[in-house]
Formats: sequence, C-alpha cells, structure tokens
Amino acid sequence: MRRCLYIVCGMFLCFYSCNSRSESRTGISNEDSFSFIFFTDSHLDYRGNFLQYFHQAIDTINQLMPDFVIAGGDLVYDVNNSRETYADSLYNLYLSEIRKFKMPVYNTIGNHEITGLRANSDVKPGNPMYGKGMFEKKIGKRFSTFTHKGWKFFLLDNLKLVESEQRVVGHFDEEQLDWLKNELSKTDSLTPIAVSCHIPIITTIKKFENGSMSGTPDFSTVDNSKEFFEVFRNKKLKLVLQGHEHFLEALYAMDIYFITGSSVSAGWWIQPPESRGVVQISVSGDEISWKYIVNKNL
Repeated sequence: MRRCLYIVCGMFLCFYSCNSRSESRTGISNEDSFSFIFFTDSHLDYRGNFLQYFHQAIDTINQLMPDFVIAGGDLVYDVNNSRETYADSLYNLYLSEIRKFKMPVYNTIGNHEITGLRANSDVKPGNPMYGKGMFEKKIGKRFSTFTHKGWKFFLLDNLKLVESEQRVVGHFDEEQLDWLKNELSKTDSLTPIAVSCHIPIITTIKKFENGSMSGTPDFSTVDNSKEFFEVFRNKKLKLVLQGHEHFLEALYAMDIYFITGSSVSAGWWIQPPESRGVVQISVSGDEISWKYIVNKNL
C-alpha cells in the first residue's frame, strides 16, 4: 500500500488550493461526481464579527452551489458557561443563519455545543438540556449517517465530558462505537466512506507548537483512535474531516485523507498569521480533490 503523508498547514492570506490524486479516470459519469463544502468552528455569537464572516461564507458557498454542506462543530460560542435561555437563543441564531444556505446542511457536534459544562451555567445534571441534550433537541442526533451518490457519510461525536474538571476530551463512547459497528455491518466493503468529527483523530498541530517530540494532549485528539480505526477495518474509509484547532491541515496516510479545517469565522488564538476559510471537496467516483477557500476579510 502506498504510504505517503502530505502536510499542508495553513494560515494563508490568499487563495490556496491543493488537488490530490486528481489523475483522470475513465468510466466516471456525472452521476458519480459531486462537490460539498466543509466548514468548521463558526462560533456564532451576537458579539464580535463572527456573524459578518459567516454571512460572507454563506454568500461564497451559495455561489459555488455544492451538493451540500457539512459543519464540523463549534457551531456557536458558547453554551458551556451560559444560562439556559441564552444558550437556547444561540442555537436559534445558528438555525436561523443556516436557513440562508441554498443546499442541505449536516451538523457535527463540537465542544462549545455542550450545555452546562462550566460553573456559571444554570443548566445542571438532571436537566434534559444538560450536556449534549440541547444539541439533540435543537440540531439533531449527536451521531448519524447519510448517503450521497454512492458515498456514506458519518457525523460523529468524539467528545467526552470530564465533569469534575469542567472540560472536554476526545473520545468515542461505547454506545456510538456499537452503533458504528452495526451501521458498517450493513455497508458494502466497496462503499467509499467519509467521517466528520470535531476533535481531530490524527493531527500534527502540537508538533509545530511544542516540537516534533511532543505528544498530543487529550483535548486535541481522541484517546481511543486505535479502536476507531479497528471498527473501519476492511471498509473503504477515504476521508476524515476535523475541526477544533482552527488550523488548516491535510494529511494523507493509509489511503485516507485527514483534512482539518481552519475556523470559518473565528481567529482569536492561531496568530500570526490567521486565516478564516472553508474547504471545498470534489468527488469523482471514489477519488477526492480539495481546495481551501479563504473567507474574505471584511
């Protein structure tokens, strides 16, 4: 098996594109081809300029007319430490904004969607809105799947609440892994698969921040990635979409692309330089090409 690794670490101030494995193929019809947009970490709030950047992204995406959009989590900022009424209003804000897209939007849960995690929130354990309850009520199931033109997409939850420490770490829980196994048992081995999850499964960011010998902490990756990959053994996992780090990165290993998107509308902690943008994925059969589109400064 070809083993290679392409790392594209991005905080670019201009349009950047990368076309990977884009050699021409015969026998691929238009019915097998499509494109979609992956954006992550929108952090919608009433304060700051998040909404302005998000509106710009919506306009750009609508002009591109992809088949659909996948949001990679941290949809709002943030319900961890907010009162229930304010948290509810942030979800309503996000839902009203995504109605402006001219194509379907599929949502992944992020750590900022977890209600009542911090002390100032009035949402406590026992309240059905606590933890991931409000996300499931307002947005949908915390893990789900859909199909499109022969591909199967999984929207996953890899967030574990550490209540005693009021924080979130990366982890796929047993309920979800059992569900995954059941879904994959019904999935043909030749079906190409894409996964969206918020916390990266594989990432290099801490190597750049702390040196190449440094480890990756539990809030920047998942602690049971080996079990995750075992679930997909003998299946055609082709693409993993990730967010959380506000860091543009593309890795290719074991015939899988791992694409971490920078934030579409927030840029307060990766600087200088900083970049906001979205990733456009083009699919032809089971082949993938992608490019990064900077969200224009306002």
